[in-house]
Order: sequence, then C-alpha cells, then structure tokens
Amino acid sequence: MLLSVIAVIVVLSPIVIIHEFGHFLACRLTGIGVKEFSFGFGKILWHKKSAKGTDFQIRAIPFGGFVEPEGQMFLEDDHKEPPKPHEFAAKKWYAKFFMVVNGALFNYVLAAIIFAGLIYWRGMPETDPAQMPAQVGAVAENYPAEKIGLQPDDLIVSVNGQAVGNWLELTQKIQERTGDLALTVKRGEETLHVTAKKDDFQKEQPQTLGIMVAAQLKPVGLFNAAWLGVYQCWYWTKFSLVSIWQSISHKKAPDVAGPIGIVNIIHQATHRGWMDFIFLIGMLSLAVGMFNLFPIPILDGGYALVYLWEGLTGKLPSTKNIMRAANVGFYLLMLLVVYASYADIKRIFFTKPAAVTQTADAPTEQAPAQEGE
Repeated sequence: MLLSVIAVIVVLSPIVIIHEFGHFLACRLTGIGVKEFSFGFGKILWHKKSAKGTDFQIRAIPFGGFVEPEGQMFLEDDHKEPPKPHEFAAKKWYAKFFMVVNGALFNYVLAAIIFAGLIYWRGMPETDPAQMPAQVGAVAENYPAEKIGLQPDDLIVSVNGQAVGNWLELTQKIQERTGDLALTVKRGEETLHVTAKKDDFQKEQPQTLGIMVAAQLKPVGLFNAAWLGVYQCWYWTKFSLVSIWQSISHKKAPDVAGPIGIVNIIHQATHRGWMDFIFLIGMLSLAVGMFNLFPIPILDGGYALVYLWEGLTGKLPSTKNIMRAANVGFYLLMLLVVYASYADIKRIFFTKPAAVTQTADAPTEQAPAQEGE
C-alpha cells in the first residue's frame, strides 16, 4: 500500500510541476508577475520568496498545484482603474493565450522527452516481417501451438521440410497449409521436431497456429529518437481523440479512467519494471496536456478560447458570462469525475478478467516506439 502511495506521488509530481512550470515560464517571458508557485494544496509546509516577489511553496496535499499571476484574470465590467503593467489583465490577448496553454504544451514536452529517451535507450520495434526472425513471442491458449508445446523464444527454422528465415516466410508457409504442419524448432542448443495435426486447427481459423511474434528492437540514433518521441505524442493524441469521437458518434459511453483508475494503473505499473513506470509518466503527462486543452470552461483550453475571442473581437466577454460558463464547466467536470469513478469501480471490482483469445501469425501494425506497454 505504501509503495503504491509513493508511486502515485512519484508519477504525478513531475507531471504537475512541469505543467505549472510551463505557466510560470510563460509569465516570465511575457512580463506577467507571479504571486505564488505552489506544488500541492492545503497547508503550506515550506515556502521561499524570490527576489522578483514569487512565493514558491510546497503544500501538504501533493496532488496538483497552481501558479497565481499578479492581478485579476478578468476585470469586473465596472472596473475603472487600469491594471498595472505587470498584471495579467494588462497584457495583450496573445500573451494571456500563451500563458494559459503553455502548461499543457510543457506536458507534451515532458511526454516527448520520455518517449524519445525510451526509444533511444531500448530501440525501435522492427515492423517489417521480412526483417524479423521466425521467433515465438507468445503462445495463445487452446490453439495448435500450445498443443504441440511451443514456447516463447522458440525459433522456427523449417515448416514441412522447407527452411524459413524470417517471420514473413513462416506466415506464408502457414497460410499454404492444407494438412499437418511439421515444424523444426531451435530451443537453445536443442533441436525439436513437432507436428501440429490437421484436426488440431480450429475450423473458424484454419490457418492460425496461435503464436505471436517476438519483439525485435533495432537501435535508433539520437535525432531520430527525438523525432519519434514527437511523433509518439501526435500518434497517441490522434488515437485518443478518434476513439472518443467514435464512441460519441456510435452513442457509446467513452472508456475513460478517473482518479481510482489512474491509481490502479500506477499500482500495476510499479510491478512491471522501471521502463513501464517511466512510460506511464509520459502517457499520463500527454493525457493531462491533451485534457487541459479541451475547450471546456474552467480548463486551460476554455480560457484560451476566451482570449482567442478577445483577439478576434477586440474585447472580452462580460465577466458575468465568463463566470456562468466557468460554473457550467465546473459541474461538467464533476459529472465527468463521478462517471469515470463509477466506470473505474465497475471495471476494477466487478468485471471478470477476460481470457486471452488474441492470436496472430504475423506482426500487427503499431505506432513507432510503443515501449513500456
């Protein structure tokens, strides 16, 4: 339990800090004064005031944080005294827009750095079946491969007496099967001869042996890894948005994770190795960045819309309308949290684990560098 609590703090801390640092840096670049830069909420445990007047704080509840700029974000409609030059409201619309979106952009920066680092460290999965050895990565239950005793890391060197040198040749030979399937397999220093009988194959999937390819990683240079880290951010953002849209368009409830689900995911990642753990930080940072850019009042994306409106029309919406929209956004977020928490509880505590039924005799297409999954 203690390990899970520490893991949650370790995962969320860099995501929160980098998000707020993005806001803070934008304030510094645009000349907006910053009153407070806080990590966490609740009672102040430590604070130090800088020469420029910013009070840096660490608070008791280490989930979340905030940057409070000088002055008001929106002046009252009857406000007559002009804001001071260093106050938020005195800045041009594009400076305010930059300030509110830069937190989310920095979450994307953190995600891209993590993805790039993992790709550079581990390499890229090979996706060309002609370049992949005919090596077993996993064996599916209730398929011929399991019945004849194939194991992960087995290297298949021939099919029905014909040599195979890669995964493409192996899949082609399997597809050509009409009767029994005789395999020659290298298992370490041992050579095995096994045969999958014709009756072992399922009638619904007569050409499926029931093996998955072993992942093969190839080295990637630093600059290519950096580009692939950025691409990974694009891929997962597009994948998430398309999934949400498909759920909405098909009138299905979107599959979202709330606070309970996120804690459960972090708990599981602590037992899968440090690379999975770091990958999860990148994925959650990306998710936080993307979610904050949604055009929902009270989120950064909602405020960004307000400042875009100011840039297009030359004036802000009335304070009353902004506050009404913020209230609507708050209630929408609360409903989303309740729904996501309900979905988390149902998925974690009341859904039986599904049996493994996925089989493959050829590598599936994947995004570059799906490390840590």
